[in-house]
Amino acid sequence: MKKAFTTHIDKYLNHDGFQMTFGNGCTISVMFGKYTFSDGGETTAEVAAWNSDGDWMLFHEDRLPFDQWIILPEDEIEVMSRQTADEVANLMFTLSKYSVEE
Repeated sequence: MKKAFTTHIDKYLNHDGFQMTFGNGCTISVMFGKYTFSDGGETTAEVAAWNSDGDWMLFHEDRLPFDQWIILPEDEIEVMSRQTADEVANLMFTLSKYSVEE
């Protein structure tokens, strides 16, 4: 079974962050540091998400509730840059509720 919580520190790249894997198999990664799309964790973080199959996912706020997470095409990777703490909390909540049936 995959661990629900992991921390990630890369001193060479000056990356700090964590990952959480939810009961639905989706994982969210929250990174902040010198070489991320954030302000180093002062007010924003870089966020990435993927499903249990390893497909990367993106959140689209302008879509209907519970249809806001989309799966990216194979081999496509994209992160959500400069997310505030409130935005990260919302991403965590909505990803934890994601269901393929929706």
